Amino acid sequence: MTAAGQLLAGSHSPFRDRPIVAGLDAQTGESTWTVTVAKGEKSPLGVGDGRAYAISKAETMVAVDAATGEPVWQRQLAPIDAADPGVVEFAPIPLGDRIVVPISGTEDDVPDRLVGVARADGETLFTHSLSASLSGAPGATSDGVVAPLVDGRVLYLDRTGAVGWTRDIGAPLSAVGATDGTAYLGAATEELLALETATGTVAWRGSLANTVFTRPLVTDDRVYVGGADYTLRAFDPASSQQLWSDDLGNAVTHGPMQVGDRLVTLVGGTHRIRGSSGTIPFSPTVLYVHERDGTRIREVRFDGKSFEGSSIEWAQAAGETVYLGQTDGLTRVAPEAITDA
Repeated sequence: MTAAGQLLAGSHSPFRDRPIVAGLDAQTGESTWTVTVAKGEKSPLGVGDGRAYAISKAETMVAVDAATGEPVWQRQLAPIDAADPGVVEFAPIPLGDRIVVPISGTEDDVPDRLVGVARADGETLFTHSLSASLSGAPGATSDGVVAPLVDGRVLYLDRTGAVGWTRDIGAPLSAVGATDGTAYLGAATEELLALETATGTVAWRGSLANTVFTRPLVTDDRVYVGGADYTLRAFDPASSQQLWSDDLGNAVTHGPMQVGDRLVTLVGGTHRIRGSSGTIPFSPTVLYVHERDGTRIREVRFDGKSFEGSSIEWAQAAGETVYLGQTDGLTRVAPEAITDA
């Protein structure tokens, strides 16, 4: 969401006429501008400093002025055009005067790497080859990124492309929720891990009952994590103690997200797991709203509900509003569905 209230959205579609970045009226969903590139599936958007960034399998990266939709620059970024289904799965990461671009598929036909490009003009500043595919989205600190790999290792890469540390956890890892001091990620060892970002030392381990598909949510005084064990949990980052948990109706596939003083979590849907597991459908699909103390406020089941763009694929918060993505559509959740008691 831009400062002017405009919603930014992209499209994963491989078709040329579907936007890589679009500006939408946040109230009506009508497009006010779109930017398209050559045919090829597109990545999620990375947004920062008034710009939106995305890549596509057409070996193209774009930087777009988020307010006007004017392209700032566009460049080739090869090779990313192979048939690998996951190579554009992760969003570019704004990091000060540069953008870190995760390019990592699930097969062996594309070199797994993190590419640093200049924010000003897209010039390549560094390329760091990864020893294995990314297992989840990297997390950003103020001076680097923490990247989880499917071989059970996690590494810290600073803004120059130099490796600060590598830690072998021994099990596939989730997307990373990071602060300047600590990175949080779920592991297939059925744990929530807290790693010191300066050294990679494991500060503490929180017990779960299964792996984690989503990025832990980090706030000033809590770490929230939703697991494949159908449970939403909150931990105290200072003491590592679990503060509360709530058993949900399915595996957590998106969130939790903070919307005002509440948490929004989506369970179920079709989820593609990196590594050997592939795509797994989870049913039912349900949206949950919690207070930060764990009190469940609402659950909305989507079984049997009709959407113009077919079934629910994902959920994302923008400002005080939650949006639900379908295969060919986008739905805005009425804010009162989250905020009223």
